[in-house]
Amino acid sequence: MILKHELLKIFKTPVIIVLLLFFMIVNLFIIMSNFYYKDEMAVLTDLVDQYGHQVDEEMLHQFEDNYKEKVMWMNQIVPVNGKVYDHPSALLSDNSVSLNQELSNHQLRELQEFYVVEQYYRTSKNLDERYQNIQVNNQAEKVIHTYGFHGNAAETVRNQYEKIGERLAEIVENEEHRHLFFMGSLYEMHSFLFKDMGRAIIFELIILVVLITAFMMNYEFEQRTHLITYTSKTGRKLIKNKVVAAIIANMSVMAILIGVTLICYFFVYDYSGLWNVPISSYFNTESNFPYISWWNLSFIEYLGLFVVCIVLAQLLFMILTVVLSIFIKNSYIVFFIFAIILGIGIWMPSIISLDQNMIFAIHFTPFTLILNPHIWFMGNGAFTFFAYYELVTVGVWIVILGIFMSLSTYFFKRQSLQ
Repeated sequence: MILKHELLKIFKTPVIIVLLLFFMIVNLFIIMSNFYYKDEMAVLTDLVDQYGHQVDEEMLHQFEDNYKEKVMWMNQIVPVNGKVYDHPSALLSDNSVSLNQELSNHQLRELQEFYVVEQYYRTSKNLDERYQNIQVNNQAEKVIHTYGFHGNAAETVRNQYEKIGERLAEIVENEEHRHLFFMGSLYEMHSFLFKDMGRAIIFELIILVVLITAFMMNYEFEQRTHLITYTSKTGRKLIKNKVVAAIIANMSVMAILIGVTLICYFFVYDYSGLWNVPISSYFNTESNFPYISWWNLSFIEYLGLFVVCIVLAQLLFMILTVVLSIFIKNSYIVFFIFAIILGIGIWMPSIISLDQNMIFAIHFTPFTLILNPHIWFMGNGAFTFFAYYELVTVGVWIVILGIFMSLSTYFFKRQSLQ
């Protein structure tokens, strides 16, 4: 009964409901910002339906035969005599051909789709060659030069990239890279989902979690009923119910916001047949250096870990808010102080020397963890490329904040209510 009463305090708070609805609308706008890629991306779905997502010799043979047939069709509809094109890109880049005037809308659309197919075809044919040209040592030196590492920090980068190189060799051996996925160089869907959408969800949830927790912890003090409530039979033990209620309320809000956002995302962008594609697929690559997960994770497994990591990070922020609320009896001041702590946590690494390993240690905080969700569980980036970075960060801070919350609760039971 007490728990139900505590939960009703939150879900009857208009600001929480309004913010939740507002954030869902914001996320919908973000999702729709890539809508113009939808038709092109559907080409991959057709390819996967036809060949499957694994790029092996049998698949390449079938792909090549069908591609050549499509090239013949393309040359038949070309309105210029005496010209033969090997690829649709050659035809589309030929300014002497007025395709808009000579081809029907259906033919032009089919030609544009064939151009997308060409990108997958050429990449599929050259996968092994592309991986042979990846120089992990050069990437390490590039990272060192870009960020200005030197001394012990530079050696740590080199040593870590040696491990990344070993993982890359394992990816090639397991053929994790040989699976069709949305072309990262064209659509950057990995960054769109896990970076753009991920960051939006994370910071939206931070606002909601801090406000929900602060409101719940300080409700009696703000309503000036604390002298009655905390001198009742339950008394100061009520704080335990409040923490449990905060967990339930925050988990509910997280489930709603994350769930609705992802449902809308996957309703707009069709990932049919791609759920079991390794996240380290070369097609997912968005730069000269591919995404390298520390373990053989499928897209759906990576998505699951991504959601779990978001939830755990938010629970850490909830615990921090509980601690602040015990000492500060105004919800909005708690929110303001939390924002300052978050800002300091994000800013701190920028003042650490780049010649000592402390620069890496300072990144093992929930404040820096949330900044690059698109490279969680991966050997990419410059500061958080350790295999167990996420696990260590969450585990250590659960212990630290758990101790602070226990001490704060002990203090609350003995502090004056005036």
